[in-house]
Amino acid sequence: MTKCNGHINQEFKGIERVFLENFFRYGEIGASFCVYHKHQLVVDIWGGYKNLKSRELWQRDTVVPIFSTTKAVASLCLAMLHSKGLFEYEDPVCNYWKEFSANGKAYITIAQLFGHRAGLSAINTKLTKEIIDNPVLLDELLANQKPYWPVNEYQGYHVWTIGWYLSALISRIDTKHRRLRDFFEEEVLPKIDGEIRIGINDDYDLKKIAILKPFSKRKGLFSMPFKFVKEFFNPWSITYRSMLNPSFLSNHTNMNQRELLQLEIGGAGGIANAKGLASFMDCLTNPKSELYLGKPTLEILYRFPEPPIKGFEDYIFKQDAFIFSCGLVKPSKHHAFAPNKKSFGGFGAGGSFVSVDPENELIIAYTMNKMSPQIMNMDREVRLRKAVYKIINSDV
Repeated sequence: MTKCNGHINQEFKGIERVFLENFFRYGEIGASFCVYHKHQLVVDIWGGYKNLKSRELWQRDTVVPIFSTTKAVASLCLAMLHSKGLFEYEDPVCNYWKEFSANGKAYITIAQLFGHRAGLSAINTKLTKEIIDNPVLLDELLANQKPYWPVNEYQGYHVWTIGWYLSALISRIDTKHRRLRDFFEEEVLPKIDGEIRIGINDDYDLKKIAILKPFSKRKGLFSMPFKFVKEFFNPWSITYRSMLNPSFLSNHTNMNQRELLQLEIGGAGGIANAKGLASFMDCLTNPKSELYLGKPTLEILYRFPEPPIKGFEDYIFKQDAFIFSCGLVKPSKHHAFAPNKKSFGGFGAGGSFVSVDPENELIIAYTMNKMSPQIMNMDREVRLRKAVYKIINSDV
């Protein structure tokens, strides 16, 4: 019988029932869930199996690939540099990275790039592991890429590229010129509870990483708009090029392989547990924390963005589903993960999720190894999230 391990404050005891029901009624295999309320850790639980085949139990230190939830972590590393006064989001990218101005990109701002509005969702060159592991070559490809649409005309999900653009820019703004992985490991990892990694070392213990159970690709595609499915199977489309280059990352189970986990893939290559994600968010928003971003930076992150010229329908996903600002997901009509527009967060393929709700002083994080075809609003995560909001007497 699955047990709920960890700690729950008395007023949040109802979360245990919902967490266990996810296993008994909704097929959860292994998961972790964490909540901070008013900067207090009120829920830190885990349960199930990290490896269903071997029946190895999910432990306190178990981590799991979090896919695009990594984008939120990476984007907040950039926000840390903003809090030090090293750049402004309205600055042109080329102020810090002159080569980026190639092919008509001189006026693209940092806010536009990380709002997924720069038309740089794909790279024309076929990406290999060797290219990804060569930052000089990768940055050259990124800088020379021609936009696929006029800046700010559309929002289009930068599936993989956003993480590499973040790393390239961080290395040029950071006074020590560290790339994303090194910046995170030196500036963040020692100061948070739990664990997050964006690229692992040669000696990292793979037994800590939960084994993914992927969803049926057919189910995933059937849940998407027909316009997206049509473009997904067209190798000349921008959707295809954005989603399937690099091709070896399209198979989710590959993310349990050491050689891929060692790569710095800031768009979708992180591993974490819920406590790591929630603790990082709490540190950034807690005035008593060494990592506190400060009011000026947080006010920018809380701000709800103006729509692109053609509206929020995503140019890649062909639906009005996501809203991005400063690399972070904002609440929207179809992804109302918080009851106010100041909130921000991140979600990943299969269901991992983290959110910051400043009005309710609430941080929620969830990780799991049974992947769902739902891109957002995954049922098991939503049940936990709604239970938390019910306890604090707020609707979501």
